[in-house]
Amino acid sequence: MSEEMHFARKGCAPQEAFRYLACGLDNIFLTSGYVRKERAGQWVTAVEDADGLHKAIAKHLVLRRKQLGGKEVRFLRKHLELTQAELAKLFGVTDQTVARYEKDVSAFEGAADMLLRLLVAGHAIGVLDPIKLVEEIRESDDVQDQRLVLEHDDVWKIAA
Repeated sequence: MSEEMHFARKGCAPQEAFRYLACGLDNIFLTSGYVRKERAGQWVTAVEDADGLHKAIAKHLVLRRKQLGGKEVRFLRKHLELTQAELAKLFGVTDQTVARYEKDVSAFEGAADMLLRLLVAGHAIGVLDPIKLVEEIRESDDVQDQRLVLEHDDVWKIAA
């Protein structure tokens, strides 16, 4: 009998969505693209193409009109591989201001919100037309469900 227990892969029976906390966000769930293994009496989870998953999460966050929360700001900053000080310099604020955004002490809105979305879209996602991106965000539907459920079928995408 194999030590590995594979589930939530293409062709397998549907399983309960796995709550993915490694990205620092509380509302990310995976329906496929992960493997659970038992090691030394503990269950560990390995995610296929974690970089692709994080890119899909980043794309979802920047293309939604919903105001970004502190954890989302932190996730996107880390996705850009920037320190708080480096992001602060791009925003023209102090690193303490960025820390307050990430702790939800200060509201992250307006120009700072749009600039972060444009930075992520241009650098990490590869969207080239920032004007079209701003228009798409403004025209998007409000997100009712706070959960983001993703699935892996060669690439990460929002589950149907």
